[in-house]
Amino acid sequence: MITKKDFSEVSIVVKLLAKVDNCDEDYVNRISNEMFHSQPFFLTFLLGYRLDTTPLELEEIMKIYFLIWEYFQTSKDIHIIKVTEERYNKVEDKNIAMLQYADGESDAVERQNIYDADMGNLKSKALFEAIHLRCNSIPVLARMELKKKGLILIGIKSFIECFETL
Repeated sequence: MITKKDFSEVSIVVKLLAKVDNCDEDYVNRISNEMFHSQPFFLTFLLGYRLDTTPLELEEIMKIYFLIWEYFQTSKDIHIIKVTEERYNKVEDKNIAMLQYADGESDAVERQNIYDADMGNLKSKALFEAIHLRCNSIPVLARMELKKKGLILIGIKSFIECFETL
């Protein structure tokens, strides 16, 4: 179910996308420093992608993580309450279990209902949908191996859910 709030968030997300797409070295350093002080696990997780991605893929993934940061950084709780590895793993495990459950469903309509119900619980639908669209429209991300892209999207969704519950 798409709400008025979801529609109003679209304009916010569009403005933030423009901001991260036009970032320079000073911006990257400033945001990375903010992330390090407020959410060190978030930054560490992002930096871990450098081992499994090409430089161009990493650049685009960084922009997505900067988008997430920009979206949530106005919440005072994100600067006070740290997302721990343990908390992240619980959310990620839930997301993986949902995908495995849906994958086991033979009926395509039922499988879609499972995905829809899961997305219905997401408070930041506009943000996640913009990220999903970006992953399928930015050439370097669109060409990415499906399994790698899926793992990245699970990580992204898991962080969004962690930040939503701070």
